[in-house]
Amino acid sequence: MTKVSPPPFLATPENRPALAAIQDLLFALHAGTDESFPNPLYVHGPGGCGKTTLLSLLEAEMRNAGIATLRLSANDFAELESVEDLADVSVLIVEDLQHLPTRYVELLVRIMDERHRLGLTMVFTANRGPGRLEYRGVRIAQRLANRLAGGLVIGVAPMQKPTRLRVLRALAQHARLSGVAPEIMDWLADALTGGGRELVGAVRQLKVLQGLQRQPLKFADVQAHFRAQMEANAPAVERIAEHVGGYFDVAPKQMRSPRRSRSVVLPRQVSMYLARQLTRLTLKKIGEYFGGRDHKTVQHACRKVEAAMKADAKLSGAIRHLFAELA
Repeated sequence: MTKVSPPPFLATPENRPALAAIQDLLFALHAGTDESFPNPLYVHGPGGCGKTTLLSLLEAEMRNAGIATLRLSANDFAELESVEDLADVSVLIVEDLQHLPTRYVELLVRIMDERHRLGLTMVFTANRGPGRLEYRGVRIAQRLANRLAGGLVIGVAPMQKPTRLRVLRALAQHARLSGVAPEIMDWLADALTGGGRELVGAVRQLKVLQGLQRQPLKFADVQAHFRAQMEANAPAVERIAEHVGGYFDVAPKQMRSPRRSRSVVLPRQVSMYLARQLTRLTLKKIGEYFGGRDHKTVQHACRKVEAAMKADAKLSGAIRHLFAELA
């Protein structure tokens, strides 16, 4: 069986801070100065932004250097009985802490405290920062959030269109997929916002489509194929409202109410904006969900959010993060 090499890793503006932190950690471990490196290293970002790929690089380097490394998912934590299980592990990597069941929080706290005492390195990933980390809609215990925030916290931003286009081209070259018109790649980079895994899947589908047609891919055919797929996966406005409401701590029913306080108006407008971006609903249909508002109200909300994103970098980052999680 022919061994398939993994897709290429690309340093991008979105992953560069996290990549630099991992490289600094590697240097510290090689030099034996890791006790002075912030511990733990906590990398967060939406699904598909490349956290797993970054950790794979770290793990491979550790193993090549003969450094005892254990990499677990949060779901694997059930196999640990106590902190003694990790006594011989120099570097502990735990992925997707948003999936850590509440009953294992105390065990993780004890493990972190013991590894801090021994000066042993820890690396964690999650979909959100420590202060907003949740398990099934419930915020994690503050004592765990404080310990996670006490190290180095690095965010990986969702890929923007120029990066998605660059990744698509690299993946196509890796898959020996040639002859795809630039307009097709540009359209896919604009339309596919779900992250790296979605881009990998798109190139595989293009390869299959090209093989079936035995002729250059037509733009209209590619659009039709992927639009059907995107429509099937599009989030409902109810899910968007619940997700945005969870971020802003506002119940969806409040966003559908007549209330006009800023604490309700902002998440309502953000929900309308995301519904416009992520669904094929008309302005009228979106307005109907949010308390029977008319299409002009939705249009005004979208313009307000677009303007606010240009003026407020923090809000812009939050909305892009919500977009990536929902897409």
